[in-house]
This record gives sequence, structure tokens and C-alpha cells, in this order.
Amino acid sequence: MIAIAQSPSAGRVLAGAAGGVAVAALLAFRLAGHGGFATDPVGVLALAAGAIGAAVAATRLAGVGNRRAGTLATWLCAALLANLVLAALAVWMVTAGHPAAALAVAAWNSAWIPPLALMQLTASAAIRTGARAPWTHPVLAAASGTVTLANALLTTASEPFTGLPTIAPEDWRTALEPVGTFATLLGVLALLLVPVTLWRAALGSEGSARARIGVAAAGASAAPLTVCFCLLLAVARDPGAVEPSLGSVAFLVALAGASMFSTACALIAARGGVEGRQVAIVVRGTGLAGAALVVIGTGTVIAAPGLRLGASSVAFLVAAVTVVVGGGAWAGTGRLARALTPQHPQHPQAPQHAQHAQDPPAPQALNDRGLAAPAGGATVTGLTPREAEVLAVLAEGASNAGIAAQLVVSERTVDAHLRAIFVKLGLTPGAETNRRVRAARIWLDHAAGNRGHRE
Repeated sequence: MIAIAQSPSAGRVLAGAAGGVAVAALLAFRLAGHGGFATDPVGVLALAAGAIGAAVAATRLAGVGNRRAGTLATWLCAALLANLVLAALAVWMVTAGHPAAALAVAAWNSAWIPPLALMQLTASAAIRTGARAPWTHPVLAAASGTVTLANALLTTASEPFTGLPTIAPEDWRTALEPVGTFATLLGVLALLLVPVTLWRAALGSEGSARARIGVAAAGASAAPLTVCFCLLLAVARDPGAVEPSLGSVAFLVALAGASMFSTACALIAARGGVEGRQVAIVVRGTGLAGAALVVIGTGTVIAAPGLRLGASSVAFLVAAVTVVVGGGAWAGTGRLARALTPQHPQHPQAPQHAQHAQDPPAPQALNDRGLAAPAGGATVTGLTPREAEVLAVLAEGASNAGIAAQLVVSERTVDAHLRAIFVKLGLTPGAETNRRVRAARIWLDHAAGNRGHRE
């Protein structure tokens, strides 16, 4: 563990080698006649592809200067590969009748939980600056660890255990059922913390800050959508009567796809200068994925044998649900994408009466993390380095919540910094102009002046 943390590249090589061996072993087991979804080539290759995508994202995130997000993407890669390694180990132990087979299966049965937290942490870290982590990160990590441990200790395969079980509820039993239920609820609520705080920060911001934080929020939303898909599989099993092995493979594919989507969002957010096309793709992808879950779940219930509806009735109802839900999602995500897309990404949104046609806003200099900063790293005279950093993010269009999210401070601290900035810049409250707009304008003019002197 320590060696991997100190040498990310060596850790990725080691994890990749272990994952490659696990993939080969699982495919070999499949060819030898060992069925079950753990050895299904589609699920195995999907997880391997997800791990490769996370590894590529880790390298690129580190390349743009966001080492924290790069490290988290590395751990996401390792978590996906660990799922494959534990699956291969469980299949081998069960086949060999090893005494520790039950422990191996319990570990494998919990290996899908850590990637959900890691994909959220990666997307969230992509917009942060500094070494501190927001309070949501340790809370999510602690909750996910608790749920993983509880799932491994309390959930076991039914006896006699003749092979790796599927998602069918009858194949598992849970000791201390109330504790298991509480742990599951805790995990679900924890997965909502990061996306909710990020969406709040995004929708309260303006300009390029809104787009960057919104893309990170969409990436963090992939994890709860994956959990919803898992719940949908239970509906598909009963009352939908869908083959459990098929549903289990679909879940592995969804887990891998969600990890790739989250790391892609992290890359977009970390690079800064988010384009409208990128925002539209990310937001529509997230919204339509949620709509698809609703349509599939509803369709599964409608087509359940217990309802005894005719084929024509089922087709009509499913088509109606698809049109309503899909159309609503398409329209809603389009509006959200337009709202998140900055009209003038190089300067903050300002009231029209505060702008003058003969005096356009100065161009904004961006650092390698996409945050507003004057060329050469100079700051406005009289401000502390932290106050200058707050003003830089304000000039990007971020709200107090957006500034707090990116700089990893509380909104109360942001408010205190802004009050000090306004005083030092001589900005008193006025009826004609907004102090935030005037402060941002001072920062952008200062940045343009520094760049002009350097040139």
C-alpha cells in the first residue's frame, strides 16, 4: 500500500499486471465450463475496460496539475481490477473446495461498493484547489467503508454453495437484517452528498465556473444512478422474471461505464474552459441515463407475468412511458445544459447596466487549472494571497458556494474574505452597480494589465 501510494506509476503497473492475470484466469475458467456471471466475458472485459479508462484518466489528470484527482482515479482503477482479482480467486476457491471459499466470495460480493465512492471523489476533486479535502469526502469514504465491511460480514451465500451465486435474492442470506438495511441506507444517502453539494454550487454560479462545477456534478451523479440500476435489477428479477445472470452482467457493464463517464467528466472539469458542446453531452448523457432507468423499470413492471396484460397493451403503455419520460428528459436536460453553458466564458456575467459599450471587459487570464489568474501570478495590491485566490474564482463567475467548493473552505469563510476584499478595494454598497461585478472587473483589468506589461 505504502509503495503504491509513493509511486503511482509503479502501483498502476502492479495493479495492471494483477488485473491482466485475473482477466486471463476468468476467461480460462469460462472456457473450462465454469458458468455464472462472474466469468462472463462481457462483464469481465467491461470491468477491464473501465480500469484502463481510469488509468488513462489518472495520467492525464496528473498531467494538467491535479494530482489529487489523478491519485483518486488510480485508486478507482485499482478497485475495478480488485473486483476481477477477487472474482477469479472466488471461482478458483469454490471450484477447489477450499475452506476459505466463503471468505473469498464475501470479499468479492463487496468489491463493487468502493468504485462507486471513488468515481465520485475523482469527479469532485477535479475542481478543487489546494491540499485540503471538503467535508463530504471523508464522510463519503467513511460511509462507503462501513457499508463495504457490513456487506462482507453480514451477507453470505446460501448453502449448499455450488458456485458463484447470481443477484437472485434467494441465493443470499443476511445476518442481523436491520443492521444490513441500515448500512445500505447509509451508503445510498452518502452517495447523494457529493452530487447534491456540487449541483447546488453549480446552479448558484455564473460563467465558466458554473459549467466546470456542473460537469463535475454530472460525473458524481453516475454513482447513484448505478445504484438505481442495481435496484432496477431486483425489480427485473421479481416481478419481471428476468434471468438473474443476465442482470448481473448488465450491472458489471453499468459499473464500468459509470466509472468511465465519471473520469471523463473529471478530465473536462480539471482542464477548464469547458465548451458548450461538452456540457450538453455530459448533461444529456446523465439525464437520459436516468430516464432510461425509469422507462426500463416501468416497462419491466408493466410486462410482468402477474399483471396478465396483452402484448398490445404492454407495447402501448411502454411506448407512452418512453415518449413522456424520454421527451421530458430531453427537454429538461437541454434547458439545464443551456443554463450551465457560459455565454461569455472569459468574463463573469454582469448586469447590462453595469457594462459600457465603449469599455468592454478585459480578457481573463486562466491558469492551468482553469481558474482566473493574472499572467505571471501577480495579485491585486493589498490583498492577501488567499483573498486574491477568492477574487480570482469570483471573477470566473462562481457563487459563494462555488468558491467554497473549489477552494475547499466554508461559505462563511468565503463571505468573510469577500467582505475584506470589498473593503480593501474601496467597494461600498451602491444602488447602481454590484460589488461582486466591480470586484471581478478590477481583477480582470489587473490581469490584463499584468499580461500587457509582460508582453
